[in-house]
Amino acid sequence: MDELGMSAYNQCRLCPIYCTVNRREGCIGRCGETDTVRVAWSGLHRGEEPPITGDLGSGMIFFSGCPLHCAYCQNHQISGKGESGTKAVGIEVSVAELSKMMLGLQDQGATNLNLVTGTHFIPSIVAALNLARSQGFTLDVVWNSSGFESPEGLSLIDPYIDLYLIDVKTLREDVSAEFCGLARYASIIRPVMQYIHQNQ
Repeated sequence: MDELGMSAYNQCRLCPIYCTVNRREGCIGRCGETDTVRVAWSGLHRGEEPPITGDLGSGMIFFSGCPLHCAYCQNHQISGKGESGTKAVGIEVSVAELSKMMLGLQDQGATNLNLVTGTHFIPSIVAALNLARSQGFTLDVVWNSSGFESPEGLSLIDPYIDLYLIDVKTLREDVSAEFCGLARYASIIRPVMQYIHQNQ
């Protein structure tokens, strides 16, 4: 992605929290991350729905951090939802290294590329996808998230996504307030689903 695209980190509006912090200067918002991509795990995963898993597995990349703070998070070590002050598990990777991960998953026979909770790293993911494609990357791309994306974030990533795998938490504000740490998740997810429906 060009400088214009990476500038989305300058006043971050990638998720509906709209922190508007400058993550390129090391500031963090609700996601707990700067603009430096951190990956918690990457590899072939055979536990997704059969059409996504395929024969050898879906090529997963789990990103560290998360703008949603669900009380029941099964990946709390990765998302950063845990003890106060703890940082999410993960290693820092450059755009070039992220691109190599994508190509590596393709070389391993992955059915597709499955990007998990990448909302807060969308500009870097787009840049990595562009670089990977220039080097022969051809896999379909699955966007695997909670749906907690802003229109600005979705507009950046949508041209690269072949399948949305959205984990809709709830449509009730009282439930989302108690279990997602944010009452308005319930109202935010509706336009996200509408956006996806209209653009597929």
